[in-house]
Amino acid sequence: MDVSTCAPATPVAGGSLQITVVADSDFVIQLTPAAKPLVEKTTNAAPKRTRVVQFRVSRAVLQQHSAFFQTILGSRPNLANVTFENKGNGFGYALEIWLRALHNGAHTLPNNLKATHIERAWVAIGVGEQFGFAPHHIDKIKPWFLECYQIALNNGGLTPFIACCLAFPCNVFNHAEGFMKLTKYLAYHTNGNIFTINPSSFHGLNQDARTLDGPLTTARAHIQSILDKELNFALDKLHQATCSCRKETAFDYVDALRALDCWPIDRAVQKYPLAEIIDELEKFEFTPKSINCESGACAHDFKDSVNIAIRKAKFAFDGLCLDCMERSQIEHVDAQTRQAFLDKNSPFKGCWDIDCRFGHGRASWYYSWMGPSSVRRDILSRYREEKKALGITKGGRRSRRGPRVTKDNSVVPSARLAAMSVKTQASGGMKNTTSEQENNDHEDKYDHDADEDDEFFDAEDASVGGHTVTDDADVLDHDDVN
Repeated sequence: MDVSTCAPATPVAGGSLQITVVADSDFVIQLTPAAKPLVEKTTNAAPKRTRVVQFRVSRAVLQQHSAFFQTILGSRPNLANVTFENKGNGFGYALEIWLRALHNGAHTLPNNLKATHIERAWVAIGVGEQFGFAPHHIDKIKPWFLECYQIALNNGGLTPFIACCLAFPCNVFNHAEGFMKLTKYLAYHTNGNIFTINPSSFHGLNQDARTLDGPLTTARAHIQSILDKELNFALDKLHQATCSCRKETAFDYVDALRALDCWPIDRAVQKYPLAEIIDELEKFEFTPKSINCESGACAHDFKDSVNIAIRKAKFAFDGLCLDCMERSQIEHVDAQTRQAFLDKNSPFKGCWDIDCRFGHGRASWYYSWMGPSSVRRDILSRYREEKKALGITKGGRRSRRGPRVTKDNSVVPSARLAAMSVKTQASGGMKNTTSEQENNDHEDKYDHDADEDDEFFDAEDASVGGHTVTDDADVLDHDDVN
């Protein structure tokens, strides 16, 4: 590597700072200090020291990677330099990253350009868009962003603030693993309506970032509905009973949930994220006062019912998938026949993550959808028809305990295989039933690969498209619980 490609900044006459990005430079980009507002100061604080920064770069490289500079240099071929205002807050820092990466590669960035602040990822996106480098050449600085992402997670761990700051940059930089991880975390660990925080001064990015709010809000509502439905199952069973003790048992069951501040669910989610509610439900303990009633309803295993609710809620959503989002973009419909678009976005043998970089279930596919809702309804209808034709009423998704295959039957290693042994051990630790067959049934129903209930997705599409729900609901897993 040419030493000059990473040459340090050099002061020049007039107090300017000169940064040689490439040795044989033939063009200069100059940043001047930001214009100061015309307001009187009430203090005598010393002004911050600012200076002009000059980047010595290649005209050809700028024209190759930016329509913005193509226009400037194309209209003025003899232009030797151009000046922009340094807007501060990492503006010059981000521009230097872009220029060095475009000229010499991200691996040549000096240590002083390594990411240490989360907002610099947003600033890099904003600067890239301003100068025309992004989005077409965003991959040039992706290695820098991946290091920024890892540093943020290693230093402070994954928190709601970190996830809100990094989810949108993961989308822009096409970091599929990070995007799925962070969007899943946001669905479970936040209870507000805004899922992105823009720590930079590039406020124009807020509108693009807000595209995550809709899918994540509905995904969280999906998880909430599963938790509410499963916890309500025991109550529904008591309401159908005929014994005189059913009312007391129902009251005591609800009282045990309220003692954990987890009931009603719709009120609990206004106070706590879903992950905290699920953690509290882990503490649930309840034994009915009467278990020898004539209907047998009071002998129901309420602890197992709550465990089922916990398990199904925990694995109801895997996060948003960038590959599903890309495939379902509406502009793709015009570039191919409708049937080809349907085939490209449809599950293969019950698998919703074909050709995706990371495994996921139907909920992730559903909420990652970026195309027309009518097409999504057609895909779901065809999927259910195929299930009926095969006589499948439950468990339509294939198990992810093996290599994934694409639609051309080529093997694709699943990124989730390493975690499956942990999940299997977790499901095996639940309470045993009264027979070996019932115990096996429990293992099946705790498995998060079991198919989601169709009625929720039907209701979602009905609220958007106005069609009538006609499919029968899947049998509740709780029916196997005594």
